[in-house]
Amino acid sequence: MASPPHTVTARGAHQFEIVGYSLIKGLAAGEFVRSGAFAVGGYRWSVRFYPGGFSPPHRAFVSAFLKITSKDARAWARFDLRLLDRATGLSRSVRRAAEPVVFDYSAPPGKCRGKRGARALMLRSELEASLTIECVVDVVSGGVPPVAPRRLRAPPSDLSKHLGELLDRQDQTDVAFDVRGEVFRAHKAVLATRSPVFMAELYGGMKEKGMECIAIDDIQPVVFSALVGFIYTDVLVLPGDLLEGDDDDYKEMVRHLLEAADRYGMERLMLMCESILCRSLDGSTVETTLALADQHYCTALKDVCLQFMSLGLQG
Repeated sequence: MASPPHTVTARGAHQFEIVGYSLIKGLAAGEFVRSGAFAVGGYRWSVRFYPGGFSPPHRAFVSAFLKITSKDARAWARFDLRLLDRATGLSRSVRRAAEPVVFDYSAPPGKCRGKRGARALMLRSELEASLTIECVVDVVSGGVPPVAPRRLRAPPSDLSKHLGELLDRQDQTDVAFDVRGEVFRAHKAVLATRSPVFMAELYGGMKEKGMECIAIDDIQPVVFSALVGFIYTDVLVLPGDLLEGDDDDYKEMVRHLLEAADRYGMERLMLMCESILCRSLDGSTVETTLALADQHYCTALKDVCLQFMSLGLQG
């Protein structure tokens, strides 16, 4: 998130000396002691020290946070939490916000926006009898702290819808197929994008130059229509009369569609056909389906057929 423009910065520093650590180190995770209040940029602040860690996952550490204490205030500030070396008087930064962040007194506790800091300030095992935390605060004015944007949920993809409409309208088609006397028009780019076989036939070395209409004699028109429809929409749609009519005709259609999917390298469509055939096995079709699975290297379908036959023999 980009920070707002700022023109003036008020800086302040506060040292929080923690003495008698042995007296407070038994505090549970989440319990704290606080420094005295100090003012920077027209707001009141304090430092919170958690000798047992900010939360249970941080029990191995001590934690420290800068908190805004001006009631109902919302400030935009940078901060730098430092540990002061008592021997040299020098400090080293432990947690620093390089860009301004929001401190919101009214933020829900779980959001932690009213306080910012270091959950792992230092290991508890390394802490001596006392320590001094120095906090430097830069309050930025001239810009308004941003309100967190509302999360918007993207609508479902409608790409398949638009491509399906493109196929229905036949806009700017540039290839035609004569499938047993029935003509289908389509778009080379769409077919080639979805099928490596169509890519080779329409753009590669297999390209048949000068042919306005490609003849296909070994696929039924209804099967080719379902194949092309799947290429455009990624949805398997079978003719309504098959869904409502003879179950054997429906299974036969799926078997032919699996063969067409294998021919054109449509792996996802093959898997969908396999799944349908696995769920619809019966004694009259299992041998035919097994031969189909073996011919087209459908391992899962073959295993289901063999298991079905084995159970039938046992029965």
